[in-house]
Amino acid sequence: MIRDGVIEIIFLVNWMILIYFFFLSLIYIILLIASLRDLYERFLESKIGKITSLLKSYVPPPVSVAICAYNEEDFILNTIDSVLRNSYPNVEILVINDGSTDATLETLIKKFSLYKIFPSVPQRIKTHVEISGYYISKTHPHITVIDKVNSGKSDALNMAVNVCRTPLFITLDADSIIEPDALDNIVYCLLRKSHTVAVGGGVYVINGCEYKDGAIIKAKMSYNPVVDFQTIEYLRSFIFGRTGLNVLGGAMCFAGTFTLFEYKSLVDAGGFEYGNDAQDFEIITRLHAEKAERHYPYNILYTSSAISWTDVPDTLIKYWKQRFVWQRDILRSIMQHKKMLFNPKYGITGFFTYPFYLFGETLSCLVEFTAYINFFLSWHFDLLEIHLFLHVFFICMGFLITFTLITTFVSMISFNKYKRTRDLIWVLFLTTIELLGFHQYYVLCRVCATVRYFFGRKLKS
Repeated sequence: MIRDGVIEIIFLVNWMILIYFFFLSLIYIILLIASLRDLYERFLESKIGKITSLLKSYVPPPVSVAICAYNEEDFILNTIDSVLRNSYPNVEILVINDGSTDATLETLIKKFSLYKIFPSVPQRIKTHVEISGYYISKTHPHITVIDKVNSGKSDALNMAVNVCRTPLFITLDADSIIEPDALDNIVYCLLRKSHTVAVGGGVYVINGCEYKDGAIIKAKMSYNPVVDFQTIEYLRSFIFGRTGLNVLGGAMCFAGTFTLFEYKSLVDAGGFEYGNDAQDFEIITRLHAEKAERHYPYNILYTSSAISWTDVPDTLIKYWKQRFVWQRDILRSIMQHKKMLFNPKYGITGFFTYPFYLFGETLSCLVEFTAYINFFLSWHFDLLEIHLFLHVFFICMGFLITFTLITTFVSMISFNKYKRTRDLIWVLFLTTIELLGFHQYYVLCRVCATVRYFFGRKLKS
């Protein structure tokens, strides 16, 4: 009798998992279709030079680019040079040295001939440490460097917010490079639609690329599988995922690598949450919530034409540590705003975007992990129909491969970052083997982080 009950539960769970993945796949198809028009329009705008010429016809709003650096002496100059190479005419660069223990500060002082001043910095947003040094460049007066004791990226960003004197504020990772028209494109996206409070930019993987003085010389794959699996993930996520959500109320997560904010909205929201390593997810979710609660008309958009390149973990251990922290703090952020779930007060964000991120993105690892457990239970109780299993497995693999091929094809006919035939063949090969180990490693990492968050168990991160 106990065996019969267990078998019934196994069958029930199997059907629930199949239904879950069916609806999740349907949502991904909808997002893909919804993204195509926007991708096409952003591509045309970037290629015909419409954005740059339009911005030169008017006085564009000044923008501050905040770069938080911790032990980035080897890359920080490339990041700053990439901003200096941009065609946007009115840019302030704020570099926050977050207590680096290497020669990051000395590198900046030497390169930009920094000299120390002693200004009064308003505390619009509370920060947790004092400023150790405030520097201005003799050669580039629009570059400011702030030295502080290490207190984390969120606190460093809030210090940059306090220093900021422009109506627009951009976060840029210190291990990233932006393309020459990136600032034009991301500011234009904010200006073209009224009441836009945040815009996310596209992110590609820089590992393996050739670059010099802040410019990408040749875009190519790294041929490190750990890195290139992430390249494929970024293609799927940024090419259609966030673009598709533009027509559905906007995404709830943009990469902290390269995101533009309306300064006033950022300050009104209280800045970035201290101690949260998923501060990019948390601030966007909070902006959604607060604007809806105040009945303020707003837009949160993503543009695929504003492109940045960033460094990603190149070993399995580094990858585990990064994704563990992301999953834990994304859960922390999303649960802080659980009142949004199916709440009509938050419109389409409450009915679709928030549930999608909670059940379809953040907690999907638990569903998939349950599917693996159910597979072994089915095998143990001799319930596994090998033909049915193979059908489901190849359908899932085919779905994943198809989506990757479509996003790669869309990338080829639009922004075309990976032009070498060998790179495209490598992408296809990795897509076919992604489900054979690496994906399960990723799922296990997220499950451990989820258990850590909900139950507080001392799991190694």
